[in-house]
Amino acid sequence: MRRILSLSLLIAALTTAPAAAQPRITVEYRDELLRVTLEGNYGGTYYQVWRSGDLVGQYNPLTSQYTLCTGDCFLTDLAVAPGTTYYYRFDIQDPATGQLISYGPYAVLVPDTPFGATVSPNPSRGSARIEFSLPGSSRRDAPLEVDARLLDLQGRTLRVLHSGAVPRGLSSITWDGRGESGRELNAGIYFLRVATPLGVSTSRIVRVR
Repeated sequence: MRRILSLSLLIAALTTAPAAAQPRITVEYRDELLRVTLEGNYGGTYYQVWRSGDLVGQYNPLTSQYTLCTGDCFLTDLAVAPGTTYYYRFDIQDPATGQLISYGPYAVLVPDTPFGATVSPNPSRGSARIEFSLPGSSRRDAPLEVDARLLDLQGRTLRVLHSGAVPRGLSSITWDGRGESGRELNAGIYFLRVATPLGVSTSRIVRVR
């Protein structure tokens, strides 16, 4: 299960540095690990990163002391919850002058996985990949019981593709393009129905020859 989010943000607010001098940040969210990198070259400086749950709330340091920046100034945050916004501030200290510059706060929204299922490729001829998307964190939330089945246009079950627990986040299975009998399905339109305690999701599948 992998989740990857790459984006670039610029937020100029509540900082000791001029707004025009605010560098951007790069955010990556993978396997429930949030990494925020301050763009630019700060090699040889020392830095400390602070975090708050509110823009004007109390900021707490993510490290107990300043860290030497050997290239990228970045933070890794494991204690984040999907769907939550956090505010980060970078304090950069020049070792030669002792001057302290603060960049931020930067608002970072940790993405939450939406509920649903996708099929790729779609249209397909042979096998296809079915990806389940379940909100929540696999580290904090229990798996969900998932019933995924293939239906025809009349709503009849052609094959049960999965029945059992699925972890939160993104996970996938492979469908060989066949029905319950083992025969490959004809070209046409079918439906993937995914039922969980969170609700039901229905996706259209197109088979071609």
